[in-house]
Amino acid sequence: MNTTAHQPEVPRSGQRWPEGWTKLHVYLTDLDQVKAVAESYRDVIDRTDGDRPVPHEWLHATVASVECDAADIDEDTRQCLIERLRESAAAIPAFPLTIGPALAATGAIMLDTFPDNQFERLKNACVASIDAVVAGRVARPGGGPGHVSLSYRSDEVGVDRQRGAIQNRLRDVRPGRTEITVTGVDLVRVIQAEDASTYTWEHIARIPLGA
Repeated sequence: MNTTAHQPEVPRSGQRWPEGWTKLHVYLTDLDQVKAVAESYRDVIDRTDGDRPVPHEWLHATVASVECDAADIDEDTRQCLIERLRESAAAIPAFPLTIGPALAATGAIMLDTFPDNQFERLKNACVASIDAVVAGRVARPGGGPGHVSLSYRSDEVGVDRQRGAIQNRLRDVRPGRTEITVTGVDLVRVIQAEDASTYTWEHIARIPLGA
């Protein structure tokens, strides 16, 4: 339905995007209950060389992404995408999701999410909706199991493969997790910082789940 120009190779997670790019993402952003948990891990993050904490207002879980420049998606296609996402999400009832504890991945510190079944169903539905509307098979699910990143490492610093000591400190944090109810997600336009250490967004549309 949408015609996209030839694009540069899509960067991997944590890499810089091509100059001038922004991307459409489907994010879980209703995370007010998670902010206290995120704050409880802040001391460990502040003492971890190279990690930059995510401000509370930008906490999110990635459900799906559209791996092309958002500027190449015209308004008609974007409206069709919103409608298709809403139709797909309405078939999935709201569900509980435990967020936490924190894990030290090589390029970030993140809160794990559990269980996976309904969250994976939501991810798959959003990916299918994107591919049904946006040309080029550019939809991608959020990488790996669901998670909420608490920090990112600049691509100038690179990944840290010696994270065992950090993980030990994270395990000492209590309560370290909380349970939320996922009632909807949001389609947003994401802006990446120049060093790939910060992600902010502009809200486009609310995508509610079923009753």
